Amino acid sequence: MPPVAKNRRPRATSYDVATAAGVAQSTVSRCFQPGSNISDETREIVLATAARLGYAPNALARSLITRRSHAVGVLITRYTLRSAPALLYTLGDALARAGQHMILLAVDDDASVKPVLHGLVGYPLDGLIACATMDDDDVRRFTDQGVAVLFFNRQPGGIAVDGVSTDHAAGAQALAQGMLAAGRKHFLCLGGPREAPVGRERIEGFQKALRAAGLPACQVLDGGFSYDQAHEVFLQAVDRGANPDAVFCANDQMAMAVIDACRHRLGWDIPKRLMVAGFDDVPEGARAPYALTTVRQPIDEMARRAMEMLQARRLQPGGRPRQERLPGEVVLRGSASWPA
Repeated sequence: MPPVAKNRRPRATSYDVATAAGVAQSTVSRCFQPGSNISDETREIVLATAARLGYAPNALARSLITRRSHAVGVLITRYTLRSAPALLYTLGDALARAGQHMILLAVDDDASVKPVLHGLVGYPLDGLIACATMDDDDVRRFTDQGVAVLFFNRQPGGIAVDGVSTDHAAGAQALAQGMLAAGRKHFLCLGGPREAPVGRERIEGFQKALRAAGLPACQVLDGGFSYDQAHEVFLQAVDRGANPDAVFCANDQMAMAVIDACRHRLGWDIPKRLMVAGFDDVPEGARAPYALTTVRQPIDEMARRAMEMLQARRLQPGGRPRQERLPGEVVLRGSASWPA
């Protein structure tokens, strides 16, 4: 039989520390404030008493006084967490260097953001980084309370707020132009869910390059940003008569699915029979079985600029919002290549 857990003692309060140390309750609070006018002897006694009782200042209560919680919410979809975990790590590192704590808010997809945000309104955040879509009403609920909202790899709607993202359309255009330069003429695209704006931008950018070359828009399959779904819909399209010589996928997971379908089910040579390119540059895509040509996002630089924007917004709440788009880097590997 497992041991019965003992009841924990109640959390110590500043009143408990004041009583045990023989000082006023306000003195306890001042001992935890850097630069406060407290003698070294008194501070030492209070901090030693607090350590013995297991007392720590209530960060939420302090934030009501200072109006700073040193906490930034990061709203992110579970798809992004799975497919691009480096983005979250990079944001976390950038926040830590800026002296901020990260509160992670993971949602299933862009369509399920609203209920999560409703539970967050009222929390004294220093900022909110949205790696998912928010509608104008939700943005306004935060900005009206003085919470800086910044869109990361997403575009804001009608409300002007700060944002930084990869230039998704330009990156996809560069891939299309390269494939065209390599002599490819029959294209197929695999996109993500309709509610995913990043996928739409990438597909639209690719199609724009085809139109500029005098070609009609190519067929777009719904790969759902998923390896399994992309594998299935690509094979179904080939069964129905699709015969592309180049495929662009709006993320690397779908591109790897197409490569596996070609090699293990269709017997097509990559890249002679079919060129395949993705977007994001996930680590798996660089490995020998895939050698995936893709677009690398400047995540480190985007995170650095995001921190700069949040800091500037706190210093100048009424300043003009900034929108920055950073170019991605085309990474040529074995799945598709063309002259420089």
